[in-house]
Amino acid sequence: MARNSNENDDGNIDPASIVSNVKSCIKQEIIKELLHGSFQDNKTKLGNDALTLVVEVAKCLVTETCLRAASQAVKENSDKVEIEHVEKCLPQLMLDFQ
Repeated sequence: MARNSNENDDGNIDPASIVSNVKSCIKQEIIKELLHGSFQDNKTKLGNDALTLVVEVAKCLVTETCLRAASQAVKENSDKVEIEHVEKCLPQLMLDFQ
């Protein structure tokens, strides 16, 4: 079986690798466009500090989701994280982020 980029040498999921991948793939420009697309008024501005904070929260949420889904996959003896693993961890994740 081919080694996943998020696995370490003994085949276990490497949390540091997951965190690194998530942090590098969430771009501030994308978050900014998503937020601007949801503004009711075109004159609404988004400050740099607010944008930075939203990006960091998004990174935390996505990272935690990935880690929990990976953990769920391991519990189910799966070598691949599937959407079902994400779905199983989402209810508790939403409660934890309240």
